[in-house]
Amino acid sequence: MKGIYTFLICFLIIFSNMVNAQSIDRVQRNQVQRMQDDNGSISLIPINRTPLGPPFVTELAAGFVQGDVIIGPEIATSISGFYDYKTNGESNHYIQQDPANPLAFHVIDMQADSVDATGVTSRRIKYAFSLDGGVVWSFADNVPGIRAGYGVLALKSDGSAIIANHSQPGAILNANLYVDAFPGLGSFTEYLAQAPSAIWPQISVLSNGNVIMLSRPQSSTSGAQNDTLYYCIWNGTSLGPKQVFWIATPPYAGGVAFSNMAFNVADNNNGTVGMIANPEQEMDVFESPIVHMKISTDNAATFGEAFDIFTPFLENGNQDTVYIAGGHDLTFKPGTNDWVWVASGTADGLFAKTRLFLIKGTGNTVTSTQVIADTVNLPMMARTYTQTWAFQYPIDHPKLGWSEDGSALYCSFDVVTSDTGARGWNTRDVFYMYSTNNGTNWSEPVRITNTPTIDEGFPSISQWNLGTTALTHTLNMSYMKDPGDGPSSFNGTGLLMPPTRNTLIYRKMTMATTNISNSITNLNDYKLLQNYPNPFNPSTTITYNLPRKEFVTLKVYNVLGKEVASLVNATQDAGIQNITFDASRLASGLYFYSISAGDFKDIKKMMLVK
Repeated sequence: MKGIYTFLICFLIIFSNMVNAQSIDRVQRNQVQRMQDDNGSISLIPINRTPLGPPFVTELAAGFVQGDVIIGPEIATSISGFYDYKTNGESNHYIQQDPANPLAFHVIDMQADSVDATGVTSRRIKYAFSLDGGVVWSFADNVPGIRAGYGVLALKSDGSAIIANHSQPGAILNANLYVDAFPGLGSFTEYLAQAPSAIWPQISVLSNGNVIMLSRPQSSTSGAQNDTLYYCIWNGTSLGPKQVFWIATPPYAGGVAFSNMAFNVADNNNGTVGMIANPEQEMDVFESPIVHMKISTDNAATFGEAFDIFTPFLENGNQDTVYIAGGHDLTFKPGTNDWVWVASGTADGLFAKTRLFLIKGTGNTVTSTQVIADTVNLPMMARTYTQTWAFQYPIDHPKLGWSEDGSALYCSFDVVTSDTGARGWNTRDVFYMYSTNNGTNWSEPVRITNTPTIDEGFPSISQWNLGTTALTHTLNMSYMKDPGDGPSSFNGTGLLMPPTRNTLIYRKMTMATTNISNSITNLNDYKLLQNYPNPFNPSTTITYNLPRKEFVTLKVYNVLGKEVASLVNATQDAGIQNITFDASRLASGLYFYSISAGDFKDIKKMMLVK
């Protein structure tokens, strides 16, 4: 014992640098340990099943591992209801992780009660939050305003929620702003927008603390304002007047220039703001929309000249016109003028030719255009629908988000599959992809759900996600889980199915989004890495490499040299190993973990902070 104690003290002196990070929730990491112990790299975890309510009852899915991605179990966010038409095609963010407090998550959802499934009187934006990394969720309150819908969520610098929606607190349906008094409180101050009436807002929090809100007038075949996009600024005390951002150029179909997927806004946290105008009914020579962009470098005080970022083109021997047809999202790499825009497109409206475009640029210059998802890497995608489905393309609702350190860019989306549910409608599944070189190259799509008879869709990801090392990043996602297939709240003039209760789901993905060789440079060498996160509460991951099959012991000691945990005592195959240490039963303080594998021995320290 004395020898072990002396050895530990020596390493206490040598290893003095600590890595600042945040904790990964204990529930997910416990699930991962069971996966690795039971079935190797790909397995399902049996967890408690949670019924979600009548008239259909569904269950929350277990976590699993796909490649080097740990997909956590589904967690209900405490928001559920009977409104299953979440967007008019726009791709809003419904979940945000607080950079100042990474254990704090905020979510919103549009829902209605069972008596009024179409939401004429009861449709609300509901707000919930978690303060423990997404393990337990609390419903805070309904956001004020009746007939509220199509909300979008952002966070102030203090972590308070800012929510925009269109609602009708009075006689006018308008895009309004709601600001929480304190993070997670759910006590919203209402800022009513000035005339003209506008809907489907988009928002972004600027580097000076102001909020910019972009919106457009409600669709109509008459009226002088139908061709105009507006923006207004909230300065912390009031919501300013609407200013003209874009006026579409005739001719345009149906008497209306702007359809529902017409605009985006994003900023780079450094004074630069970009806004997208996509007048879907403004016809070019191909009778399809050109997508325009303007950039401000002074927190939206002024905007530069417009430039085009996507122009329709011909393919298939000039027979098919390719154009943007579904949802889209815009992001800046934080602190830079590099922007990324993702959008669903199609050729002549053919579902089989749907694809996901990614366009990159710097300032006013477009640097690349590429397709990152189509039937090649999504072979399960439906080429045709069994029944007509309004405002849903086979690849749709893409969202973009970054890792904390800016080394990982994520894109989530839903895919209509060829599967059909009990009522004869196609069902959706949720996917995401990631890039570790600013969107130049992308991973294969990671499938989050795979439920042939129930529907998961409208995914959203946090725009900021914890990730400070080359080894481990996390991605935070929300999506709708509905046990019934087929639309029940809206489907144009088509068929509506009876409502089924859907739930807003939270799910966490943990992954090695960059090559592990950044930390383990030679797979022919033994290597014990620093645990991550460190400090931690209450779980952390210990990673090491074995160049050959070995009998391994991995143990944890306190500062007195007393063994407090034996994590591994078995023969393991060659390769990189990830072991989860759950210290929930231990007191805060300094601990040491040691490995023995053949002739290889090493020890490192870690800090538990509760």
